[in-house]
Amino acid sequence: MDAATIIKLLIICGIMLNVISIGVRARPADALALVRQPALAARAMLAMFVLVPAFVLLLTVWLDPPRPVAAVLLALSVAPMPPLISNKEVKAGGEASYAIGLQVLATAFSLVAMPIMLALAGMIFGKQFPFEPTAMVTVLALTVAVPMAIGMAIGHFLPNVIPIVAKWGSRIGMIGIAIGAGALVLARWGDIAARLGGGTLVICIVIIAFALLVGQWLGGPVPGNRSALAITCAARHPGVAISVVSGLFPEDAAAILGMTGLFFLTSFAMTIPYLKWRHRGDGL
Repeated sequence: MDAATIIKLLIICGIMLNVISIGVRARPADALALVRQPALAARAMLAMFVLVPAFVLLLTVWLDPPRPVAAVLLALSVAPMPPLISNKEVKAGGEASYAIGLQVLATAFSLVAMPIMLALAGMIFGKQFPFEPTAMVTVLALTVAVPMAIGMAIGHFLPNVIPIVAKWGSRIGMIGIAIGAGALVLARWGDIAARLGGGTLVICIVIIAFALLVGQWLGGPVPGNRSALAITCAARHPGVAISVVSGLFPEDAAAILGMTGLFFLTSFAMTIPYLKWRHRGDGL
């Protein structure tokens, strides 16, 4: 087993443990929490899958970055939230049911939004971008659906272990993710650094700033939920983007990983001061 495979398994296992720790505290009703609030759900989906993708599409057409870079940005704009975000949303003050309901609804919407975005990108860039759902569904099942179901089952049948699983699943999972992600960034730093030129970093900053603003605006009346939606709009599932775009540009795998890593690091760096601002109570 080579180092790349070990790093990949470490990250996947860490994500699964983290999602299980979320699932043990969830109730089945939480998965449909947003469906029961259609106005709130519509605002969230408008922010995530209409306004942010439209902005990214206009920006890529205007600035015309290299196609692999544009494809990564477009795929990220219609990817669901990463499974790590639910805990972060709750820490931002969002309701647990809102965070989990948003995870479920955004995952479903992404399966519809991704082929639409690829079709639009194909029309604009003059190239067919076929959508192969298998890779995307596999990533979502492995990192969201299966561990969430396992966590909810543990919470239902073994309620006495909920505090232990929630605490240690999250801690061990985040340690695994941090080690794996750190190793991946170090291994691919050359690819990430190569994407810093040509204004690519500035594009990432502009997109993330717009996403935070839109989520803050459309998150509804609960201040914590507004913060939660802002984070969700700005942070998208990197595994989904990589799985989709790698199938379109297999010859540019290094550039795709580098661009995805750059966006992820930029998003992480920008959400930290945003959350500090929100916690101080200065948000609108």
